[in-house]
This record gives sequence, C-alpha cells and structure tokens, in this order.
Amino acid sequence: MARVPAVIALAVSIGVALFPSPALAPASSALEPSAVGPPAVAPASSPVQQVASANDYFQFPLPTWTRHCDVFGSEWRLCDGTPLRTCASGVWRHTGYDVRTGIQPVRAAANGVIAGYMVDSYFKGGVLIRHQTSFGIVITQYWHVWLRKGFHVGTHVTRGQVFADVASMGSRTHFHFAVFRGELQSIAWRGALPRVACAGSPAFPYRFVDPTAFVKAHLAPIAATVRPAHVCRFDGEI
Repeated sequence: MARVPAVIALAVSIGVALFPSPALAPASSALEPSAVGPPAVAPASSPVQQVASANDYFQFPLPTWTRHCDVFGSEWRLCDGTPLRTCASGVWRHTGYDVRTGIQPVRAAANGVIAGYMVDSYFKGGVLIRHQTSFGIVITQYWHVWLRKGFHVGTHVTRGQVFADVASMGSRTHFHFAVFRGELQSIAWRGALPRVACAGSPAFPYRFVDPTAFVKAHLAPIAATVRPAHVCRFDGEI
C-alpha cells in the first residue's frame, strides 16, 4: 500500500483538530424522536401573530385637522382666553381636540353604534359612538354637530360614513372630537375635567386619551398596488 506523504498527513491532523465531528445525542436522549414516531412539533404556546379586524381601524372624522383653540390637555378656555370652568386646582383640562372648520359633513371614526345624542343650547349637538374592538370598548365623542335624518341612538355606522354635520356657532364654529377608553358612562360626555378630582368629577384625563395620537395609531393600512409579475420568455438556445 502506498505511503501517505507527510505533508498530507499533517494537513489531515490539523483539520481534525480544528473541526471535530459534532457531538450526537445518545440514542436514549429524551429529545430525540423514536425512529417510527412523529416529527417534533413546536409547543402550543408558541406566539401567533394576531390579525386586526375591520373594527380595529379608525380615521379622522374631517378631511382636515387644523387646530382651532383647545387641544387635548390644554386649559378649557374660549379663544379669547376666558376660562369655561374652574375648581380650586385651576382651570379644567380639555378632553378632546378642537378642529377649525366651517359647516361640513362629519364621518364616523370607526365601525360602531350611536350610543348617545344630546342637545345643549350653547354647545349644540353632541354624539357618542360605541366601538367594539379587539382591544376593548372605545367611545368616540363628537360635539357641535347635528345628526342627519335617519340617524339616532341605536343606529349602526361604518367607518367613514357621514352621519352628522358641523353645527353653526357663528364666529365660534368649530368641531370637537374626543376618544374615551371604556364602557359608556356619563363621564364620556365631558368636554373637560378638573386637574384634581372635584365637584363630583374625576381628575383629568380619567379614561380619555389624546384623540389625534389614538387615530394615528389605528389608521387602516394603505393597500399596496400589486403589479403583474414580469414574465421572461425563452424561445431557444442562449
């Protein structure tokens, strides 16, 4: 039998030292499936990505979203600075976002049911819509509006459906929108809350959240335009 050259033998020895064979689990290992058993399956507790439903998506009720005077968390004042309500702790905090607008249609922020409608001589009409989402109940609040004919408490609305119009308030005309996290209750009507609980009202923000940030976080994804795949023809030899 021919002798292996010394250089080749040395190279083989170095290779074995640097790249040893991987260790194998013994045949009796509990991690190794039997020869006739089913393949290993991922544990049932493996995380599964949740797909949002249509009820989880929101949109802005108006096509433009320019600040009027008060925003979420600002002191509740008229544009000339006159406070609308105070407690010992100071001027109440605004629960929504006021939008500069003229008289125009108002759209539902999401799929839901009209849960409340009231009329105030100063603030005009107010509407509450209840939304059932995968992350809990959400109430959207619309003030300074008039319900359109055919809409009332109990009417189902869909996201983007026109259900009301901005009410005329003369030089003070604007639209107020707020978002309340939780089941319907009287506090969900509030346009402002005190800094510290007083007069039977809880402290701001209670269950109100920044409506602009909330809607931005729950906008429906924009459907991507699907282009036809490019097909390459092969008619002969290259």
